[in-house]
Order: sequence, then C-alpha cells, then structure tokens
Amino acid sequence: MPASSRRRHLSAPMEEFIKNKLRPVEECIVCTEPFSATHQPVTLECKHIFGHKCIKKWLKNGRGDNATCPICRHVLVARRNPRLNFDAPTIWRRLCDLPLGRQHIFMQRLWVGIRDLWKRKPDGNFTTNDLLRKSIFPALREAGGEMWSGSNDAFADAHNLIAASWESLGQPDRADGLAIPFVRLARLVSSTATTLPLYLTNLERTTQLIWKANACLGLTEENISWNTIINASKSKSDQHFPLLHLYTVLISQAVAHNTSPHQPSPTKRHEVMNMVVEKCCIKIGKACYTSKPTAEFKDALVFVFYELGRYQQEQGRLSLRGHDGEEKVVKGIWAVAAWPIRRDMW
Repeated sequence: MPASSRRRHLSAPMEEFIKNKLRPVEECIVCTEPFSATHQPVTLECKHIFGHKCIKKWLKNGRGDNATCPICRHVLVARRNPRLNFDAPTIWRRLCDLPLGRQHIFMQRLWVGIRDLWKRKPDGNFTTNDLLRKSIFPALREAGGEMWSGSNDAFADAHNLIAASWESLGQPDRADGLAIPFVRLARLVSSTATTLPLYLTNLERTTQLIWKANACLGLTEENISWNTIINASKSKSDQHFPLLHLYTVLISQAVAHNTSPHQPSPTKRHEVMNMVVEKCCIKIGKACYTSKPTAEFKDALVFVFYELGRYQQEQGRLSLRGHDGEEKVVKGIWAVAAWPIRRDMW
C-alpha cells in the first residue's frame, strides 16, 4: 500500500474528530452567554471552560457541593469541614471518639434529667418518652450547643436525627435507631442512681465508666442482659469489661454501706446469699437488666461481695470509684471467684 494511502487511512479518525468534536467554545455553560472582553473564559484543572465571573460566583455562593467543577465534579478546593455522613452508625462512632470532657458535659446534664424524673416518679418506672423528653433531648441540646462548633457537632447531629425520626414515627414510646443506645444509657444511669452517692455522679472518671459500660454494648442492643455481665465475669475478652467494672463498682458501694447498727450481719449461708442477692441483683439491676442471674453467678457474687469488703478494709478505702488502676483488682477478684475451690472460701 502506498505511503500516501496509509496516511490517509490512519488520519480518517482524526479528521472525524476535527470535523465533529473539535469545536470552539463560544459561550459559558453556566450562564449560556457568549464570551467577550467583559466575560472572559477560564479553564479549570479538569479542562472544562467557564466564564470567569460565573465560575467565581459558583465557587463562592453556589448551592450544593460548590467546591467542585459544575460538570464533572472534579474537586477544585477541598472543604475544610466536610459534611460527615448523617446516619446512626457514623454519628455514634463520632460520639464515642469525642474527648472525655465533652462526654462528661453530656452525662452531667443527663444526670440532672434522671434525678428530676426520680422526683416525679419515685417508683422509677420511666417510659421511653419520659427519658427522651426530660433527660436525653435536653442533654443532647446542651452538649451540642453553639458554644462548641455549631455545624457538624456529633451531639447536635444525634439530637437532630433522633428527634426527626421520633417525630416522623408519631413519638412512639419505644427507641429506634440512634435512640436505642441513648435510652439504654439513660436506664443505666437511672439504675446506678439508686446506688452511687451524689458526689460520685459528678466525677468525670465515674461518668466516663458509665459511658463506656453502655458503649461496649453497641448500637442495636436494646437492653443490658445479666447474661452479658455473667459472660464478662468469666471471659478473658475485654469487650464487655467496662460493664463488669461498673457493676463491680456498684457492688463495692453496696459493701461500703452494708453495716447497720440496728441490723446484725447474717451468718448462715442462705441468709448471706439472700442479702447479697437483694443488694447486688435486685437493687442494682431491677430497673435496667434483663434475663436473670444464674445460681452459679449468685454463688460467685457472694465471694466477690466479701472479697471486696476485705480489700476495701485492708486498703483503707471506702469503695471502688472507677479509677484507671482498678481494672486489675476487678479482674483479679472475678477470676478467683470462678475457681472451683473458691466455694468454701466465704
């Protein structure tokens, strides 16, 4: 084949491109006005061409994601505060990653609402609507107030998502979506309010422990189960240890307030068992925990109760209070409580 024919054959696609696709840009795609001396074209990084004034206005005041090319959405300017996903798992992760001080402020306001509910309903039978209206929503609003960051605040987003979902469903007396861990947390706080002294509820280390005890249960588990605590007392896994730690702190408080000048300490095995179950199962878990503690767990619980008493007396401490150094003590006591030979140690 002659060279000239080969050149003509190879250049045919190019000729097609030049004829049909290579056209001059005569007008701005945004305003559809022709380019002129006062409306000059500019080329973006993605090679799309716009009128200078139009693309400037788009980047400054345009709606939507105005940091990108209007045609291909190529990112021109990275946002300093990009909008995060507005869904329950994302918001919950953001909440759990917040500084302890932010969580403490929320927990303090939650305590205020719970105490007010106890005054209104001394029997402790709080509905989900009670907890949302009187405790959870006020705490979220205060923790997510404008003093922190306004937009993209995790507590503010949590309030907006829960409130919108709750309103759209007709304000049902049940928890759905992101409301589940918050209602569970409010019930956990309510149950600890019957055991913890007031000054401990104002300490950051205590509120942090309660937050972690609730957070370790995840986003979808509606209730705290005795089975979870029982498994945590036997397991070497740390997943639910914060819940076991909190429960042990509550037992420690029961130990600290066990003495009474008008009531002698029980001596018989069944009397001891009844006393420990009353203080550590019925009083602590009645309003919050589901399922039932097993006989084996109750037996171990008696050992934990008296071992904590000995520990607190030897150390000259009133009770456990959620300190960081307590983890080894808690794990050690429950580990010994699981020994088969431990049954006759109390």
